[in-house]
Amino acid sequence: MLIRVAVFYAILMLTFPFGYYRAYTRKLSARWFLAIHAPVPLVFLMRFSTHLPLTFIPFSIMAFFIGQFSGSRMGNDHLCARLEEPRAPAGPDAGAGSSGAHEL
Repeated sequence: MLIRVAVFYAILMLTFPFGYYRAYTRKLSARWFLAIHAPVPLVFLMRFSTHLPLTFIPFSIMAFFIGQFSGSRMGNDHLCARLEEPRAPAGPDAGAGSSGAHEL
């Protein structure tokens, strides 16, 4: 039972960065496809090396999708936060102060 829980969380942690990366790719592009399918052989090897039964496959699929979804969600939240942050004004007196008046 402990091995199953450990493998479940390992799959979740393995797929999380791929989901995070997927948030920064264009949907249905080659990188998007790679972000989804690259961890699949690693998940298979992890399940195969621990000799888990075939009844664990639905749980590994669930962990895979939870990791992808939560990573993508965090990536989208981070991307939206970066787009909403205020930017410094550009110009010759960009760092002169908040009033914008020139002092002698």
